[in-house]
Amino acid sequence: MIKYFLITIAAIFALCCQLIAEEKTNSASQSDHQYKGAFDTFYNYIRILNKNELTEENIRKLFNENFCFHGNPNLILSTHDDIKNFYHSIRNKTYPAICHPYKFTALKLHKLSYLPMTENSVKIALLDVFVTTPNNTPRKKMSFIYSLVFNEENNSWLLNSIEEVRVKNYPEWNRVNIRNEFKYSLKVPINKLKPLLASELK
Repeated sequence: MIKYFLITIAAIFALCCQLIAEEKTNSASQSDHQYKGAFDTFYNYIRILNKNELTEENIRKLFNENFCFHGNPNLILSTHDDIKNFYHSIRNKTYPAICHPYKFTALKLHKLSYLPMTENSVKIALLDVFVTTPNNTPRKKMSFIYSLVFNEENNSWLLNSIEEVRVKNYPEWNRVNIRNEFKYSLKVPINKLKPLLASELK
């Protein structure tokens, strides 16, 4: 009888733990809704980067002026034209160099999490994967943190800054489910991919 009672208590405890874990997961997803506009901007950025549609019109919709690449030293891009030229160089020179001798096809996201700063600012951390030819083969992985701010004048979220992070130091903040269009398929286990750091690229 006592044994049966203890088994029942243990089962109830395990169920409670599972429900608490699910509640935490759900609340992370729900709190993401407060920053849905920020994630929409972020995903649109990944989309235009993959499609190489880095026009000034698109850049203006996604980036704040005086966009900053945090590093040593910091790089301040004071105009949208500067931001366009910077990302055009990354997309059409840096990415091909990273993927050589293969051809870059897309960035996919393995992890995505966020850290609320204020009602009008949030940090989004990503761990991305470089997918290349042939057959959309994964090759390398990198990690960054983007800061986004809400621009009340334009009623939109804008990318405000970026900083590099070593993949092993990826911050486990409030994790969110990645939209299917951008999700890494785990075609190759993530631990088999070579980690890169932007400042160490030659």
